[in-house]
Amino acid sequence: MSDSRRSSRGSSDRARKQTGGARRAAGVRRSSSSSKPSGSSPSEEPRGTSRTGRRADGAAAAGAAAGAGATAKRSAAKGSGAKPATAKSGAAKSSSGGPAGGPSVSRRHARSADGGAKAGAAKAGAASSAAAGTAAKRSGGKPRKARATNFLNYPRAGAKNPWRWIPSFRMIAGFAALLVIAGVGFSVWLYNDTEVPEPSDFALAQTTRVYFADGETEMGQFSEINRTELSSDEIPQNVKDAVVASEDSSFYDNRGISPRGIARALINNLSGGARQGGSTITQQYVERYYTGTTTSYVGKVREMVMALKIDEELSKDEILSRYLNTIYFGRGAYGVEEASQAYFGKPAAEMTDAEAALLVAVIPAPSAYDPAENPEKATELWDRVITRQVNLGQMTPAEGDALQFPETIDPANENSLGGTNGYLLAQVRKELVAQGFTEDEINTGGFTIVSTIDPMIQQNTVQAIENLPDDRPENNHVGTVTIDPSTGAIRGMYGGADYVTQSRNDATQSRMQAGSIFKTFTLIAALEDGYPLDSRWDGNSPKSFDVPGGWTVKNFNDVDYGRVTLEKATTSSINTAYAEINLEIGPERTQETAITLGLPEDTPGLDPVPSNVLGSASPTVLEMGEVYATIASGGVHRSSYIVQSVTRPDGSSAYEHEVSETQALDEEVAINATVALQGPPTSGSARSLQDVMDGRPVAGKTGTSESFRSAWFVGFTPQLVTAVGMFQPSADGTSEEALTAFGGEDSITGGTFPTQVWGDIMSTSLEGQEELDFPDEVTLDNEKRSRSTQAPREPATQQPTEEPSEEPTTEEPTTEEPTTEEPTTEEPSEEPTTEEPTTEEPIEQTTEPGETQPTEGTDTQGQGQGGGRGNGNGNVTGRDDGETDAAGETAQTTTGGD
Repeated sequence: MSDSRRSSRGSSDRARKQTGGARRAAGVRRSSSSSKPSGSSPSEEPRGTSRTGRRADGAAAAGAAAGAGATAKRSAAKGSGAKPATAKSGAAKSSSGGPAGGPSVSRRHARSADGGAKAGAAKAGAASSAAAGTAAKRSGGKPRKARATNFLNYPRAGAKNPWRWIPSFRMIAGFAALLVIAGVGFSVWLYNDTEVPEPSDFALAQTTRVYFADGETEMGQFSEINRTELSSDEIPQNVKDAVVASEDSSFYDNRGISPRGIARALINNLSGGARQGGSTITQQYVERYYTGTTTSYVGKVREMVMALKIDEELSKDEILSRYLNTIYFGRGAYGVEEASQAYFGKPAAEMTDAEAALLVAVIPAPSAYDPAENPEKATELWDRVITRQVNLGQMTPAEGDALQFPETIDPANENSLGGTNGYLLAQVRKELVAQGFTEDEINTGGFTIVSTIDPMIQQNTVQAIENLPDDRPENNHVGTVTIDPSTGAIRGMYGGADYVTQSRNDATQSRMQAGSIFKTFTLIAALEDGYPLDSRWDGNSPKSFDVPGGWTVKNFNDVDYGRVTLEKATTSSINTAYAEINLEIGPERTQETAITLGLPEDTPGLDPVPSNVLGSASPTVLEMGEVYATIASGGVHRSSYIVQSVTRPDGSSAYEHEVSETQALDEEVAINATVALQGPPTSGSARSLQDVMDGRPVAGKTGTSESFRSAWFVGFTPQLVTAVGMFQPSADGTSEEALTAFGGEDSITGGTFPTQVWGDIMSTSLEGQEELDFPDEVTLDNEKRSRSTQAPREPATQQPTEEPSEEPTTEEPTTEEPTTEEPTTEEPSEEPTTEEPTTEEPIEQTTEPGETQPTEGTDTQGQGQGGGRGNGNGNVTGRDDGETDAAGETAQTTTGGD
């Protein structure tokens, strides 16, 4: 190899080394002029005039570039800027490369050197850029984005907590895509898997069955299914038009579902509102097939799919006809034909436009909107249907205005509700409605309902009524209820002999004067206010009290008892003593106690007046049973109930009762009240229970209202509470009459047949159960001794006394000689000495000036106004406002009941 080639190769190698040095430099950017001599310019650079000259120029340029690379390397090493290299040094290095050789070889070497210099400069620039980026990052500039560690980039790389845990857009988009794919696949599967049932499958709404507490003995069923199918041509066009206008105005245009309705229902359901479904007629038709079985959103989706398939496979007219043949219209009627018969007593083909609109109006809630139950709401909805028909052009405004609300026939009671069980079934329905179930759901949902009614206790209850004497008057009514005080569960109930002939429940709806069973509230209020059972009160008769207008009270037959204990006043139901107690504690305390123990505030006659102690209020039998259950449970109030559970056809739970309780009464007060209430069943007016109950401890109170308009016994053992009420409504059902005597009794009092019925129910229902004792009397912390003597509390007299029966005011009242130091009264066994029937333990009182006292008075000239007045069979007045004397003037004394 010639020297010139070696020289050129050496020069090239040196250039590459210098370029590499520039690559490893820190990347300090230099201007291109730094490689030129100071003070020179391009015009001053020598140009070669020959090929040799050009080679020399190229070599010089290569040397200059190499020098610049070396300078950059030194600058990076020192961490500071370097002085620019001179052209002379570069030329020297270039010229030392060897003598000029062949022109082509020299040129290649020059180009190689020139390219190396340029590459070195570029790499040096990259290095400087990296260094600049690092410096920028340190000074707060935008950092380089971190690389993802996985496909979904989760947790997000380079992000700090908590942002690194927020899904990235890539992850969200991927998840949404998977949902779409899964949704499409599920929809395709669901569509292909859903079959359209036959019309008969839709029509067979499932029957709801009610069972006794054992879950096996069937009590009855709801709604006999009456359905007559009509062909499309047989269904009147006015019915078709009305239902489209009211239920789905877009019926002929939609595809079977309404996206807007679905969205509205979804929002409502998610926001916690009452569960809603679709709004189209097709969807409502499909819901008839799934009624009571589908509550999940998947089930609702299946309903929508079925609606779509039905809309594709059937004509609109066929869908509408099927809908009108299967829908429930109330009154046990399925389909438009049976509905027309149930509401108007004629075939559907004969219905007028007004009648067709009324049938359509009740569709959303047939039983609730029935004109017989809610005429105002029915009229409102009927007018709405007519208005929509006019808006759709189905009739002219003039035709709509000319329509009159149609008359309907009275609804017929379902045969399935006949007999005594009908009252139980009606009460079950009422409670379910109160819990949010609709009438339509109850009638068609196929539920399995387990009640709280014990079949044995219910049988004993019915038998106890049948045990009454055969000469019992036809219009004599009895209502009973038996409650488990530990839960509030109703174990037995008698509301009447036949629900079909008398739908009013005498245990839950009929009201009657309370009489002396109301003294229990005054007893409890006195104990709470610190008066013990041995506190003494004036039991003489008559006794006048200084109240506005004056108030005179008398005991039965004007018997004087002297000063008696609170317990004795309870045992013998002494009116004058209890009147004094009520005034001492305040009549409002008696009222408050009654409400606290569970009596509704709106009970007729429940007023804060002195006479409320006599039972001027008119509660129901169920209300008084619930109140006494509070005492029996140690002061814990539990609302009574009759439905234990509701199960859907698929086995899922639709409802389960949860016992709620409140401590309404101090337990020790309840104990002492129970001690006092053991007097009447032991030696008072209900003493006949001693033999019937075979010595089992019983607590309770009898009561007979003024003029024998009602008779009560409410009592309990530690296990069960039973309330019995007997009354006799007037012919028009708006007031009460004096109970007609029967069964050898001259007067019907609480101590006669009500006590007998109570004993028959409880003695048989408690057979085999443990005989439990009541707690003994306790000393209350707040007892006041100001009215107590030092003598020990007197035990109940051993001489049997009959229920004190109040006799109307007479000039010469008949009295019986007391047989003990503290006289007791006897229930009259002979005909009263006056023409008017006697009542228990009369209280004579005068009305306050300017107002009427709600006391139980005796009418000799006419019927008084009753606070318990109501309507319907079995509803009776609660009180009389005054007694009329023989001259027809209002007397200053009135009598109240035991």
